[in-house]
Amino acid sequence: MYEDLWYDSCVKQFDNLEGRIMKKNISLVLTEMIVVTALTCACSGEQKAEEPQESESSAPIETSVSESSEIATDDVVSLMFAPDLNHNGIAEEVRLTEIDDGQGQRLEIWENNELIDIEEGYFAHTGWTSVFLCTLDGEDYLLRYHPTMFQGVCMYDYSLSTLTDNEETVVQSNQVEFDINFATLLHYGFDSEAIDSFMDEINDLLSNSVQMLNTDNDLLGTFEKEGRLYDSLWWLDDWEPVFVRDESKSLLENLKDFQTAMTAVQEPIVTEGTDGLPITEPMEMAFYSGAGAWGTVLTLNPDGSFVGDYSDADGLTHYVCQFHGQFGKVEKLTEASWLLTLEELELDTSHSVGNEWDEPYDDYMFHYISSEPYGFDGTDGIALKQGAQFILYSPEAAGHEPGTELYGATEFQSWMHHHHEFNSEDDILGCWGLQNMETGRGFFADSDV
Repeated sequence: MYEDLWYDSCVKQFDNLEGRIMKKNISLVLTEMIVVTALTCACSGEQKAEEPQESESSAPIETSVSESSEIATDDVVSLMFAPDLNHNGIAEEVRLTEIDDGQGQRLEIWENNELIDIEEGYFAHTGWTSVFLCTLDGEDYLLRYHPTMFQGVCMYDYSLSTLTDNEETVVQSNQVEFDINFATLLHYGFDSEAIDSFMDEINDLLSNSVQMLNTDNDLLGTFEKEGRLYDSLWWLDDWEPVFVRDESKSLLENLKDFQTAMTAVQEPIVTEGTDGLPITEPMEMAFYSGAGAWGTVLTLNPDGSFVGDYSDADGLTHYVCQFHGQFGKVEKLTEASWLLTLEELELDTSHSVGNEWDEPYDDYMFHYISSEPYGFDGTDGIALKQGAQFILYSPEAAGHEPGTELYGATEFQSWMHHHHEFNSEDDILGCWGLQNMETGRGFFADSDV
């Protein structure tokens, strides 16, 4: 077994052991195994682009928790490597601590009894994180890797940083976004070559790394399966018999085959034409975050027409936009969702976009800036054109599993006024919602059912 992969779970068992001495003995055994395994992996990693240079600052040394340290409790383990993450020639101590009754772990970097960095991760999905000690050309770096997937929507990112002058400085970073919900209108992209390029990059860094903190269960499982710090994308193995990974092929070839196979089995989306919107009276909706004095208010009418008003106040400066428009084609997708096509969008602000003017009010002079219709704009920040699409959701819309209306609509869900998760069929939207398909942003009616 790749010892450092189960190190975290072993540390969690310390609370059940009797005696401080026994705990220290176990921690020393585990940490020695970690060092041996990490050095073995570093010498034999197949994905390594270059041999890491070994330096005195990163050589493993025996360390122990100081008896006089206030944080040196029974739940603290000093990991047996001494990096130089701030590149000042002084070896640092790495400590791993259980937090919140074993629900998470905290990684601490100490130098001369001074805490210079702290990282926390939790075993619950929303708290997953992973941090590695990466050594390149004899220099030590913190490597943070977050391969995040939620409802089939993925954002993988990493950052490589130093602690120069005890301040984090990112020297390299990258990310890739994609989703594997090929069967829905919400599917926005799966670029096999971009994914493969990113994975080559992160796996090259991982091949020169040692794991320090990892609460990401999927990533831990992948490392255990591979027998090394290598991310082979666990979700490629979850689709048999539709897709079966071919171990004789490269990751890029498997990604392309996966996309082909998943696309081939998807049934076409069937829509049903309707005469108008599924509402009988004007409905007021709003788009806002709750942070800052900005928002867009929309009045949507049963015939598909609408009027909107965007404003954002920054002291005496106000960004404003008034607009109106019409949804033309309305198609029923499910019993709780309808596809709307934008037929018209006109700006009614008294000044052209970008123009500025002043108006007095009481004893103050307000400065106004004519803006785009936030919420009815595209990814470029410019007002949407004719043909842009929206989805209207009724309060009964669900999102707990593939095939439900909101599954994969993660951006839209993030704008809900009353945020909640969709874990079962009982979890529904609870209000009317309107999603801009280009940006994913959403308007919501505040009246819940």
